[in-house]
Amino acid sequence: MYIASAVLGAIAAGIALLLFALAVFLMGLPLEYSGFFSALAFGIGCLVAGFAAGAFKRQGGLRSGILAALMFALPVVLFGGALGGLISVITSATFNKLVIAVGCGALGGVLGVNKDKGF
Repeated sequence: MYIASAVLGAIAAGIALLLFALAVFLMGLPLEYSGFFSALAFGIGCLVAGFAAGAFKRQGGLRSGILAALMFALPVVLFGGALGGLISVITSATFNKLVIAVGCGALGGVLGVNKDKGF
């Protein structure tokens, strides 16, 4: 269940990244906005992962959402560390990603549990 939720989060984040990249291209925005849009897409992915976990489980939304979001975030952090070197894993950017993952996952889990109908 958590793996399926993390996969749904990854799909949502991928779609959000593509839409944001298209928006940046079409609007002619500077590349400095890419970090913001990347973090926003990551947050959307964590929110969707948490929501799916909460909707699947129907109880313990806070815990389920956080776990699903962290399952989505862990490969992102490790992949970023592999590309940027091990030193970049232990930075404030990693801390920021984990804060986004916990916050958005918790919110998504609570929203998923309180959803009217199941999947």
